[in-house]
Amino acid sequence: MNKNNQMILTEKDIVHAWLKDIEIGDAVFKDVEPINIYNEWCDRHDINEKIIARVEDTGPDYDERCTMNWHMPDNYKNINVGLELNERLKELGYNNDSEQFLRVDMEYKLFENRGMVPVLQFLIYLVDICKKHNIVLGVGRGSSVASYCLYLLGVHRVDSIKYELDIEEFLK
Repeated sequence: MNKNNQMILTEKDIVHAWLKDIEIGDAVFKDVEPINIYNEWCDRHDINEKIIARVEDTGPDYDERCTMNWHMPDNYKNINVGLELNERLKELGYNNDSEQFLRVDMEYKLFENRGMVPVLQFLIYLVDICKKHNIVLGVGRGSSVASYCLYLLGVHRVDSIKYELDIEEFLK
């Protein structure tokens, strides 16, 4: 595994997986040459087992490039999440000086400082898709329930203010 938590495979790993009929899945390779050799061999022998894989990516802007490649409609990529969260608070009847508004303001700044606003945009999209297709989202799991913003977006159902959960538990 590399620093981006990607499994790195070698030519030997490819052969081993093929011989043992093991699904390679979402792996990456240090070098594309073994993949090309394997795929050419499959072509020559009319075997429909080609590997579609990526070469290891460890550049400094890796996370940013990954979030830019998420498959979601452009209108979600342009959502002003801070405004969306404030609108949701107003719909719930909270005023601008409420504990909820102050918590959202504080949390949202933490998300912004960590470059995580695209994650929030994607989560809005994900929750909307789940609602549209009647997919039930769980009550909440792990440290994510410490985020009041995620609660407002519908990612989980645990009111972190009510239960006095610290956002730092989620953003560690």
